[in-house]
Amino acid sequence: MLIPISIRAPKGQSRVQIDDDATLKELVELVKEKTGLSNFSLKYGYPLKGLDISPSLQDASIKDLKLRGETIVVAPVDTTPPAPALQPGSAEAKPKPFTTKGIEPDETSLEWPERGGHIVLRVMPDDNSCMFTAFGGTIGLENPSKTLRDQVAEYILNHPNEYNKAILGEEPQRYVTRMRQMDTWGGAIELSILSDIYNVEISSIDVKSLRVDRFGENKPNRVIILYSGIHYDRIAFCMDLSYPVEVDVTRWSTDDEEVLVKARQLAQRLQGLHYYTDTSDFVIKCELCNWIGQGTREAAKHERETGHSQFGEMQITD
Repeated sequence: MLIPISIRAPKGQSRVQIDDDATLKELVELVKEKTGLSNFSLKYGYPLKGLDISPSLQDASIKDLKLRGETIVVAPVDTTPPAPALQPGSAEAKPKPFTTKGIEPDETSLEWPERGGHIVLRVMPDDNSCMFTAFGGTIGLENPSKTLRDQVAEYILNHPNEYNKAILGEEPQRYVTRMRQMDTWGGAIELSILSDIYNVEISSIDVKSLRVDRFGENKPNRVIILYSGIHYDRIAFCMDLSYPVEVDVTRWSTDDEEVLVKARQLAQRLQGLHYYTDTSDFVIKCELCNWIGQGTREAAKHERETGHSQFGEMQITD
């Protein structure tokens, strides 16, 4: 008798059928065939539990394991040996990536027992492309910044009536020239355009106010990003916090309002930890010419006048 099993892996989910007299070894081989992975761990059930695929147990039958109708979650296992630690001051040492401003990892997720997993914050690099990276990851793009910037630029040039100087604040050609540069910030205009290009609602949750800005309402599916004043991160769902980001769920039906409720709860926790920058009065410095101004409006004006787009928040001490 054939039994149905769903296989969820980094590249998507597929539904297969396997004979209930088949062995665990045959299931493992089927997973390898469907996913293209050779090293992985498997989990199933609610709440998730590990499926022991040790060689000594692979003669067990699928029937005995009671896997009919189950979803098997496939998590890649990296077998690459760790690189030797670099000594302090080494020329090859890399700067640390953007971190969660001192917030502990267990404070960037909320358990969601009703769905057997966690809603989590995926922190983006602080490299002036965070919005593009945050959105690009929700649709599975690798190194998305250049691709998305080019798509936004072409969209603007192809819609001159909709995106004119009055909307953009400058001539469209100059605007797209700046937007193609990797150090130019993206914002509401770009989110609205990407929503149209990919036919997806982009829900942006503001940490300070907990407001949800929806770009592209009435689309069939939704992705969620988090805005903390001068930075964007991605919101995702994972079945287990130990799983790699490649198996995250990052797209939901727009009928699913529960995920927005849960995401706002996570944003509220981050708000309590002051995971945001108050852009109305924070002091900002241009890293190119040392100009100093107050708030994002002055920064945007400086960017339009000079083309400079590399800014940093100045820390004022008593």
